[in-house]
Amino acid sequence: MFSQLSYLHPPYVSAVAQTISLSFTQDPLIRWLRPKAPLWSPSQSDINNWQYRRVQRAVLEGVVLRSSSAAELAQQFPPRGQQENLPESVTVEGDKDAVGVAALLFPPRSQQRWTLSRISLALRLWFLDLRDPVNDNGADEKRVEMLLDTHDRSMDMINDRYHVKDLRYLEVIAVHPSLQGRGLGKIAMNGILEYVDHQSIVLECTAEQNVGFYAALGFEVIEKVNLADGGEAVDCWVMLRKAAQKKVDSSR
Repeated sequence: MFSQLSYLHPPYVSAVAQTISLSFTQDPLIRWLRPKAPLWSPSQSDINNWQYRRVQRAVLEGVVLRSSSAAELAQQFPPRGQQENLPESVTVEGDKDAVGVAALLFPPRSQQRWTLSRISLALRLWFLDLRDPVNDNGADEKRVEMLLDTHDRSMDMINDRYHVKDLRYLEVIAVHPSLQGRGLGKIAMNGILEYVDHQSIVLECTAEQNVGFYAALGFEVIEKVNLADGGEAVDCWVMLRKAAQKKVDSSR
């Protein structure tokens, strides 16, 4: 399902960024981080620019995986109960070029190598950040710092408690909203587990209804984190899948 994204393909960077925005616009954690801001939307140029830069940085620091377009996957994976091989007129919400599924994956630092292309991208992003910095202006800086501090503590706790070597971090797995409910999330996660060769991987689940989904794939809840500020709170579930747990089901 996945192709690895290269920074040499700007159209795909934009397509991945848009799918992430559309998929997480109603996410409880994102809503908490942006308490007074409008929902993420493709019509917001500042959000589009920030997500674009975010994906570029993920290409530099990790791995960005993408599927074919949402329109193509809509053809391949019709809604459950409907006949396959739907007419070519099938459309999806949002940009027709948005990818169907995207993931931001960060390998262990020990596996990162400085190649000429990576050095070039690092210099390019450094220059862009100086000349044209972009931010999610709707985010509450205090809450963002709380999230980052909590994330670092959770990763340290996993290393200390489980002595996990070469831990991978799955920051984002996004399915285009028009394709949700078709079994693509499970197919995508199985693809990611195969990509990392079933080595140890951690993620932060931000919706309680998804905890069981990840548990069925071999993840276990290591810690439930409560982020609270100004009378508003949100829960996150830190979930770890230890190496060699090959509980994979490729059915959709």
